Amino acid sequence: MIHCINCGNEISEGERYCSSCGLFMKDSLLDVRFLAGSASVPTTKLSIPDDSNELIRNSYEFVNYVRPVNTKLLELHKDQPAVLYAINMNDHLIGAVIPQISCEAVGGRSYDALVLSYSYSLGLIAGRIFDDIMDRTNERRGKRTVWKEFGDPVAIPLALWLVSEMFEALSAYDSILGRGESDRLMRTFRSAFGDSSRAEEEEKLAKRSKADLTFEEGVRLAEGKRGILVAAGTTAGGIVGKGSEEEILLLKNYGMAMGTANQLFDDSGDPDYPKSYRERALSESRDLTSEAIKCTDKLKPTQAQRKLRNLCKISEIPLI
Repeated sequence: MIHCINCGNEISEGERYCSSCGLFMKDSLLDVRFLAGSASVPTTKLSIPDDSNELIRNSYEFVNYVRPVNTKLLELHKDQPAVLYAINMNDHLIGAVIPQISCEAVGGRSYDALVLSYSYSLGLIAGRIFDDIMDRTNERRGKRTVWKEFGDPVAIPLALWLVSEMFEALSAYDSILGRGESDRLMRTFRSAFGDSSRAEEEEKLAKRSKADLTFEEGVRLAEGKRGILVAAGTTAGGIVGKGSEEEILLLKNYGMAMGTANQLFDDSGDPDYPKSYRERALSESRDLTSEAIKCTDKLKPTQAQRKLRNLCKISEIPLI
C-alpha cells in the first residue's frame, strides 16, 4: 500500500496526487524533480535516503511551495477531466515555486503569492499545450500529450480558456495591491507570454526551413522562449512582495539568466543542433547559471535568498 509521505494519507495505486494534501506522487525518490515520492509506510515527515546526492536533497525543500498550488488547481478543476489531465502533465511546477520564493526574498509572505503562482501555473500549462499542438508532439515523459489524448477540438479551446483564467485570477490583485500594481502584473505576463510565443514560432520556422541559426541567434531565442517566462514569475513575485525597484530588477535579471540557462541546457542535448552549437550551449548555460547566482548576492541574506540559489543548482533539469 502506498501512503503520502507528507500527510500519511492512503493513496490508490496509479494516483498521481494525494487527495488529502495535493502532493504530487512519484514511484521513485530518485526522480530528480521538485516533488517528493512515495513511501511504503505512513509518515508525516519528508524522508530522504542517506545515499541521495545534494541535487536530490535540494529539490525537497520546494515541496511545500508546490503543494498548496496543486491543491488549488485540483480542487477548482475537479469536474474538468481535460484540465485535470493537463495539470497532471506537471508543466506548471516552476510556476508554483518561483513566485512564492521571489515574494519571500523581498520580505513578503509566500501566501501572498499563492494566487500569483496559481495564475502563472495556468499560463504555463496553456503554453505547453499550444507548443505540443504546434510541434505535433505525441508524448512527453511517458504520457500522451493533451491534444493527442483529447484531440485539437478540445485542446485548442482548453489552452485559450486557461490563458483567460490566468488573467481572471490575476485580477484578484486589484484589491490587494491597487489597480496600478495589478495592471503592472498583467503587463508583465502579457508581454512575457506574447514574446515567448513569438520566439517559439521563430525557432520552429527556422527548423522547418532548415536555416542555420548562429549561436547568438540561439541565445536570443532561448531568452525569448524560456528566459522571459521565468523572469515574469520572479518579477511578479517581487511586485507582490512589495519589493523595491532595485530588488524587483535583481529578481527579473535572476529569472532571465536562470530561464535562459535552462533552455540552453535543453538545447545542448537536442540532436537537431550541430555538435559545435550544443557544446557552446552547455558552456553558456553554466555561465548564465553563475550570473543568476550573482544576482542573488545583492538580495538580503535570508532563507528565500538561499532557496533561489539552490534553484540554480537544479537548473539542469526540465523546468517548463
